[in-house]
Amino acid sequence: MDISFLNLKRQPPLVRYGALLIIFIAWYALLYSPIESRIELQKTNIESQELKIGRLKRRINRLKNIDQTLSLEKKKLEQLKGRLVPGDTIQMVATNIQDSFLKKASKNDINVLVYRSGRPRKWRSYKLAVAIFNLKTNIVKLVHFLEDFYSDKRLQRINNINVSTMRGKEKELRVNLEVEALFLGDRANQ
Repeated sequence: MDISFLNLKRQPPLVRYGALLIIFIAWYALLYSPIESRIELQKTNIESQELKIGRLKRRINRLKNIDQTLSLEKKKLEQLKGRLVPGDTIQMVATNIQDSFLKKASKNDINVLVYRSGRPRKWRSYKLAVAIFNLKTNIVKLVHFLEDFYSDKRLQRINNINVSTMRGKEKELRVNLEVEALFLGDRANQ
């Protein structure tokens, strides 16, 4: 007796179609469905890799000119270091403030009555050297002096200015100034 699974012609239609249905379900469950799920998994992996590639390309574009940006920042740092008032200690910076201030005052014909170093201050985490001056001048000379003071591109500023008039033969001004300059110390060499 020859039993063949493929010889379904002699079987009733329900058995034939049932056997074909079972074969189709087995094929779908064992072969097609796992392959389809692997294909979907690979598609999602491909999409995630494409997203990663896109992020990396954007990062490459952002970091492409980092060496040029770094060299520009180093140049800016060197320029700013050049604008610092010279001095290894905060007292030397205050002395250099006084020297440059006295030169500018004599250039603008201003009488400096008193000058001294003040107590160092802080700005953020940096120290400030302070020099205090008492001047005798008139308004025109004071304006020219202040223009000359701010034309110098050093990292210094007038923190406090007090102007009072003195009556006499000529109108003159008594001016009290506090000049501050940034002091970085060892940070400037880093």
